[in-house]
Amino acid sequence: MRFILILYLAIVVRAQSFLEAIGAYPQLSNFTSLLTDYPVLASSLLSASATSPQTILVPDNTAFLNYENLTGIPVSAVPTTDLAPVIQYHILSGLLKSHNFAAPQGITIPTSLVGQKYDNRTAGAALSSVGATNGNHDGQVVFIVPKTNDSTTTLLVRQLSSAGAVVQSGLGQQVNLTAIDGTWDGGSFHIVDGFLTLPEVCTETIQTWGLSSLDDSLNRTGLSSTLDHLNNVTCLGPSDQAFLQAGSPDIKANVSTLTNALMFHTIPEPLYSNFLQDGQTFTSLSNGTIRVTLKDGDIFFNDAKVTQANVITNNGLMHVLDRVMSPLEDASATGTTTVGPLTTPVASTVTSSITTTVTATESSSAPSSSNTAQATSAAAALHCLWRWEALAFLVGHVYLL
Repeated sequence: MRFILILYLAIVVRAQSFLEAIGAYPQLSNFTSLLTDYPVLASSLLSASATSPQTILVPDNTAFLNYENLTGIPVSAVPTTDLAPVIQYHILSGLLKSHNFAAPQGITIPTSLVGQKYDNRTAGAALSSVGATNGNHDGQVVFIVPKTNDSTTTLLVRQLSSAGAVVQSGLGQQVNLTAIDGTWDGGSFHIVDGFLTLPEVCTETIQTWGLSSLDDSLNRTGLSSTLDHLNNVTCLGPSDQAFLQAGSPDIKANVSTLTNALMFHTIPEPLYSNFLQDGQTFTSLSNGTIRVTLKDGDIFFNDAKVTQANVITNNGLMHVLDRVMSPLEDASATGTTTVGPLTTPVASTVTSSITTTVTATESSSAPSSSNTAQATSAAAALHCLWRWEALAFLVGHVYLL
């Protein structure tokens, strides 16, 4: 009882400190009012910082206005039970300052968002080294990268600008971050111009963005449910154009061949781009070898280039590819970028349910053979191309953009 009282008092003190700190910024007045009017949200936001330093991404008044314009609903009218996980997603593990956001390769940061619905994954050794020593590392992540001089940010290493940083959350949605190095008793805070988007399951993400070739492939093979329930995965997803260039396997390939191709594009651990190293190899669910190549700021998996990186899903992430990958031996032998065959290495058994758990390693080392063997499901993943038109979909799910 005494410990609970001490913890409660610590939260109260930190809440007062945080409200006073953000009160100095007129553009944060709506968020200040939200926490003042709904103490339960303040508790959700600040309880974690009572034991370890945290960094809070504070939505500015523009974020509130944009949300209401897009949904017709003011943020203050959203039930607190729906707002709480969004608020938790804005709490980053550890004390982060502006220089932390300048890393050209980007950074993957755990948050306070937990629970299987939004965070069906766990942290490996590499991710556990990020942030506060005693902080929460198993929470769902965001990916933060400096803004680029390109008009369309793909969150790869490009020519950098001094315009700030971009935070990527669920469904590949992005908001702009202004690093102000604000401080309060529980850590630091920065300003974002939108609310982060809660991660979705793979198939809903695919359907939301209209990635029809992948959606058709999952339906044909019956792998949708398996993919949604698998945890700790990286899906290497060829675009619709890549499917077309490969001969429309979503339509023409038989189910067995298509299943093998989908499994070949699924790796049983999250591979966030900032942890990737040139020459690393990983084993897919089809027992095929996938090699990483870093060249001129681009990322390649075998002979396929990543065009959109680090699309966060509730069970891992997705990298969109410009082509269907060739098996490593074919890609190495030809040294070309021609579309490879779909007869990828075959997994011994395709199951319809998940019976084991794969531990994420964030590519700090090559995955063990036991991890591959445990992931016996046909977790088809080629999934999730991000598109910005998902705002209407998010309204129905009460997700804040």
